[in-house]
Amino acid sequence: MPTCLPRCDLPAAVRDPVRRGAVAMLDVWGSKSRPVRARPDRRAPERDRGDAARAFVEGLAESGVLDAGGLDRARAALDLPGRRSVPALLIELGLLHETTLVTALSDATGLAILRDDELPPSPVLPEAIGADYCARARVLPLLAEPDRLVVAIVDAFDAETTAALEHLTDRLVERRLVGPSAFERSHRAVYGDVPGADQEDGGEDDLTRLQDVASQAPIVRLAARLVRKAFELSASDIHLEAEEADMRVRYRVDGVLVEAERLAKSVQLALTTRIKIQAGLNIAERRLPQDGRMKAPDRGQDVDIRVSTLPTAHGESVVLRVLDGSRRVEDFTSLGFDAPAIARIGAMTSRPNGLVLVTGPTGSGKTTTLYAALRRINGPHLKVVTVEDPVEYRMAGVNQVQAHPGIGLDFAAALRSILRQDPDVVMIGEIRDGETARIAVQAALTGHLVVSTLHTNSAPATVTRLMDMGVEPYLLAAVLNGVVAQRLVRRLCPACARDEPATDQERLRLRVAPGTPLSLKRACGCEACTGTGYRGRMVVSEIMPLDGRLRGLITASAGEQAIAAAAHEAGMASLAETGRARVIAGETTLDEIGRVLEGSV
Repeated sequence: MPTCLPRCDLPAAVRDPVRRGAVAMLDVWGSKSRPVRARPDRRAPERDRGDAARAFVEGLAESGVLDAGGLDRARAALDLPGRRSVPALLIELGLLHETTLVTALSDATGLAILRDDELPPSPVLPEAIGADYCARARVLPLLAEPDRLVVAIVDAFDAETTAALEHLTDRLVERRLVGPSAFERSHRAVYGDVPGADQEDGGEDDLTRLQDVASQAPIVRLAARLVRKAFELSASDIHLEAEEADMRVRYRVDGVLVEAERLAKSVQLALTTRIKIQAGLNIAERRLPQDGRMKAPDRGQDVDIRVSTLPTAHGESVVLRVLDGSRRVEDFTSLGFDAPAIARIGAMTSRPNGLVLVTGPTGSGKTTTLYAALRRINGPHLKVVTVEDPVEYRMAGVNQVQAHPGIGLDFAAALRSILRQDPDVVMIGEIRDGETARIAVQAALTGHLVVSTLHTNSAPATVTRLMDMGVEPYLLAAVLNGVVAQRLVRRLCPACARDEPATDQERLRLRVAPGTPLSLKRACGCEACTGTGYRGRMVVSEIMPLDGRLRGLITASAGEQAIAAAAHEAGMASLAETGRARVIAGETTLDEIGRVLEGSV
């Protein structure tokens, strides 16, 4: 059973202008609280429908839900000839998320939002209202009584469909609101799979038919809905995984994969083909992995999405990586660094030359931290150049280079060219090999500040890793300003976290003396955090600035344990120690710290 949109209240500052914008709609409906039986001679003309839609859009803009650019785009689309479904239009343009739009419509009109328990187990009045008509009109019959028909609708402005249903069934129609993507799920749950989207395509010679099926409206809307859902959840990745009986859809939210739904096996090939077409991939090739890119609108902006396909035993698995370059570059405080940590990082990056590294596994926020550092030091007196793969953020005043290893423009090649551009600061997306490491060290030696990332588990391990890559110890000791090792942990949801006394086992794990009064916050789960108990992420870090003793150990090719002991004596807090402090401060939980730090807490 699909999950329909929850009802949530808009703040008054948003609700009141939207409600005023819906006044024109009341002329069509007669009353917000009771539907009115339409008569053939009283149907709202197309002009009234358009006026009501424009009034609603104007109300969204007045409330601040739509910005000026979004309002202009919506007006231009509404002025195009032909009937336009305003809810679908606003979402397809990427101006609003579905939950926001449907809630605004519900609040403005008094129509209730469709609930899961209102979906019928089988089609209602199928002899009079067919599945094809429902799909075209975006209407779903829910309940039929002798004098009443309850339906879910996508377009709250479409009085003509309501009037047609009343005439066809001789029943008074009551309406529920449903978003476009929720309608697709509900229609599929009641009427079955999308027609024509069979798994088998008849072989390589039938690509034209496959392309036609992938371009049909149900598949197009399904692909768009999955991407919109990622934007609503602020997900970093969409995973479409082919399994034996169906296709699993999962989103990576705050670093954790969350299963959203299961798609019928019959739509798998058509959906995969649709995404391949959008990403410019070869739809005939299903035996080899492919990589491509596509764009999707979100709140008036085009968002880049990296697409990767992988052949598996049950069909192709597809992963879509959301690369929202328009996101605001965060500062150190919003990332979760405390004042002492910010001061140490500031000291490393304020020098005119040297090497600063941020380390950790994939998905630990290394690039975000680098951009926070660039934001802090960037200015009109400095030339800052980056080489990245991909460019994840766009930053004013920074020259950003996209690496293309396939044409020979890898990190090392790009870095050699960048150094001829007379930069002051160079950011390397990742040091992946010995050649890049050696060029970075040489750049730092010749008067540049170089910041980059590396895959190591701790700050002390970074030193030995660079030595293993062929960097001479005496050169490394001369240029390394410091290392930041980090992980991302989920923050507790402020709306539902609750305090409870700590157990003796928790005191032991937190290094707190038995019997010491201690209260910890627990993850509970609510609508605001989609039931996870967490909302957003923050950094847990260990920061190792280099002093004279550490430089001496590096020059002597000391091992990781000796470097770690000296760093701790100099005041470095380990990842585990920082994590325990976060738990005691009520920002996250022991379970979350243990998950991210692999049980070391």
